[in-house]
Amino acid sequence: MLKIKALYKEKNNNVIKNIDIDLNKGSSISIECNNDISDLLVNLILGRETPAKGEIYIEGIKNSDYIKNNLISIGVVLREAVFYERMNINDYMKFFANLLDSKVDYKRILLKLALLDIGNSKIKSLNYSQKRRLSFARELLKQPKLLIFQEPILNMDRDGAKIIIENIEELSSKGTAVVITSVLFKDAIMVGEKIYRLDDDGFVELNNIKEEADKDIGETKNKNQIYKINKISAKLGERILLFDPTEIDYVESEGGVSNLSIRGDKFPCNVSLTDLAERLKYFGFFRCHRSYLVNLQKVREVITWTRNSYSLSLDDKTKSSIPLSKGRLEELKNILKL
Repeated sequence: MLKIKALYKEKNNNVIKNIDIDLNKGSSISIECNNDISDLLVNLILGRETPAKGEIYIEGIKNSDYIKNNLISIGVVLREAVFYERMNINDYMKFFANLLDSKVDYKRILLKLALLDIGNSKIKSLNYSQKRRLSFARELLKQPKLLIFQEPILNMDRDGAKIIIENIEELSSKGTAVVITSVLFKDAIMVGEKIYRLDDDGFVELNNIKEEADKDIGETKNKNQIYKINKISAKLGERILLFDPTEIDYVESEGGVSNLSIRGDKFPCNVSLTDLAERLKYFGFFRCHRSYLVNLQKVREVITWTRNSYSLSLDDKTKSSIPLSKGRLEELKNILKL
């Protein structure tokens, strides 16, 4: 559906390089990147920017040619949407249904996105989550073959995020190819099937990072061995900080660095996540995802978003939410006696 070959573009000190994507119908990818890179990538796909190098194809046709005749088949939900604020939800959807000559019942879309019951509400009165869902609803009128979605769940309330995720998965299951961009790694994990990072170093698939989260961590030679670790070190500038394991809320591996999350702040640790998992397992830590290690004493809730998407809500200072890999769910249930 979407094929990108050796894409390169530099603009305003932002560089997109070494991008190769082959996205099939019914598949989705999430790309962790900053806002400027996301905007540049979206504009390249939509033909608003010309690549310095490389090619982009949609359904086997060069993107600039495809968009001339098939723009209506591409859904685009931007980070910051513009609305006709004085219209109500029903009138807004009717307007776009007529404009797009859509054959879809807009009320069915509003029902799926939990907006039908407030259809007579003025758009200017909606909260952030409702407006994000309305932006998505508008693009669903197109029955898009390709959906581009910036920040689908960033700063969303839990119910709103779940609704967005469910509808993206349903759309993908019906054959739509979905491209998602997010500034947060954990948000990218929650939504896409394959996860990438796009920054100045290039385009890297994160699914293939050599981690062992979905495997049993190697057994020690002596199962009765007890580690007598009292401190975990982290570096802050020229200082080396030592933390008690019980102080750590969770650990996130990002760019090859293990970041200790402690009371809302992050501290880089030079120990790999795999080694930390081994060292901290006697202190109640659990490898919940290839890139996350969580202190189970901090877990307040196990959240099921969809059949394939889970997260852990923590009782820490920032009420963090971190991903739970589907392959680790049963082990967690056994540990917690669920």
